Amino acid sequence: MPKAIAAPLTVLLATAFVLLHGAMISFAGIHAIAASYTFLIAAPLLALAAVIWRGKIEGFGLSRGWSLLAASLVLWTAGMVISMQEDLFFANSNAAPGGSMLFYVLYGVPIFYAVATVGGDAGSRLQRVIDAVLVITLGYLYFAMMFSWVSLQGAANPMAAHVIADMFDMENAFLAFTTAIRFLSSDTVARRHFFGVLTAFTSTYALVAAYYNHHVALDVAQNIGSHYDLVADAPFLLLMALAWLGPSRLSRGLNPPLGLVRFVRSGSPLLLALAVLVIAILLLRQQFTLGVAGVIIAVLGYGLRSILSQVQQIETADVLRRDRRMFAEMALRDGLTGVPNRRAFEEALEREWRLALRSQQAISLLLADIDLFKQYNDRYGHLAGDACLREVASVLQQALKRPADMLARYGGEEFVLVLPNTPGAGAGNVAMRLCKQLSRLQLPHDDSPTRYVTISIGVACVVPTEGAQPNDLISAADRALYAAKRNGRNRVERTV
Repeated sequence: MPKAIAAPLTVLLATAFVLLHGAMISFAGIHAIAASYTFLIAAPLLALAAVIWRGKIEGFGLSRGWSLLAASLVLWTAGMVISMQEDLFFANSNAAPGGSMLFYVLYGVPIFYAVATVGGDAGSRLQRVIDAVLVITLGYLYFAMMFSWVSLQGAANPMAAHVIADMFDMENAFLAFTTAIRFLSSDTVARRHFFGVLTAFTSTYALVAAYYNHHVALDVAQNIGSHYDLVADAPFLLLMALAWLGPSRLSRGLNPPLGLVRFVRSGSPLLLALAVLVIAILLLRQQFTLGVAGVIIAVLGYGLRSILSQVQQIETADVLRRDRRMFAEMALRDGLTGVPNRRAFEEALEREWRLALRSQQAISLLLADIDLFKQYNDRYGHLAGDACLREVASVLQQALKRPADMLARYGGEEFVLVLPNTPGAGAGNVAMRLCKQLSRLQLPHDDSPTRYVTISIGVACVVPTEGAQPNDLISAADRALYAAKRNGRNRVERTV
């Protein structure tokens, strides 16, 4: 459905839901409590349906977050169902029955997990296990903290009920604050949409819960069934609409600073450990041993996770360094023959030229060309031509005796050899040896006068002087090669 149609339809549905909720309370009479509970349970279920639908579109894995938000809504709905049972079937008029209060508190645990992990540095499986342990610990500490103030029947006195309301306020404010940070630092449309939806929901819920818990439940209307219940629909209907409609312009247009993105992404797991730490500290007075255990788990959990993150970063840096070296080597290698390419040759010649200039030693250059290679390609095909180039490169490479000598593919069927600290006579001997070794290979070439693949080599040698350039040596070798071609091929020519 186009968004231009879906948006008004969603607003109309939410408005109709609230109006119908109010009408049922007005006309249900003695059944107003049951009627209101029907809508108070239906609102989160509508939001749950929209979240599940959105999760199916964008992905329902934990890394996407929609499944965690769905789990949160299930917990909150369970709390409302238990509250309905207390009111309708057990006639428990306590302002804070323990069973429902526990689920209302636990609803925030999956959201805490989403804030800590979705789009952050989730890391290895062990790091995710640590996150899961912290979440379980957080849930249990909530459980212990809740039941240090209430029983299953509810709060023992008004002060305990107010403490529970204050605890809700702290949890909801923390959720709204952390989800807003994640929204402002999200660097993809999918994450911005998810955390934008979550921020709108948690912020609205925090305001509604604070108003309802303090002003309504603990003051003007302690029982469900008044028109004040309508405000409880708002966060869930808003969540339903935002999840249903998909990414907005704000989600698509937000461009957070890269530094903020990196800081929040690396630090988001701290939020989960921080929540555990805060609850554990609050428990110290009522249950000292459990509080200390919670503090230890929070500190050790985050510490171990940080160590694992550092190890992972070191491993990643090592892989990147290896990749850079590999790519650097690939950039200097000819992909067909495996020998250094022209760029590598030019760098090596420049380096050896400077050394020869300082030491005033001779440097020689051999420029080799496969004879009648075009005819070879025409007769045998380009695949055979590629194989021929590889064979010639292998023979030339194996013929080099010194580590400092370098063979490179100069281009096409031409190869170049750099021979540092080598006089002209020695370079000529090397060139003759190369021609003979290739002849021994006896690669068939029916269009060659010898019936085999041969090479012609031009040799140039110079002792560099100030003002001379490496290109002068290349030009001299090229002239010698041209002379070898002109004089019948399969030979060596030297410049004088």
